[in-house]
Amino acid sequence: MKLLRIVLLPIFLGSFACNVGQQKLPIPEKKLIQILTDAHYAEAAIQDVYGTQKDSLKKVYYEEIFQLYQTSEEELTKAMDILRKDPARLDKVYQEVVKNLNG
Repeated sequence: MKLLRIVLLPIFLGSFACNVGQQKLPIPEKKLIQILTDAHYAEAAIQDVYGTQKDSLKKVYYEEIFQLYQTSEEELTKAMDILRKDPARLDKVYQEVVKNLNG
């Protein structure tokens, strides 16, 4: 029994410690990945547009994205601010975004 505690306790504490300090995102991670994927598609769609037309299209695309995913620019900004402070987590999210873009 003592051996079981010695083996399982570090595993339990290690898995608990991985989530300690991780700030909760205002947007669920799966949804955030979808939003970022769509945002990259929107940016690609307007890359050859210039001036006020580009600004107008960008605004329309992002309004559609926020409406589609029932979120806001403020929530997206907050989520990205949180992820910028956790590079490993940001990398994990963007690995999924890249998979979506390549898939």
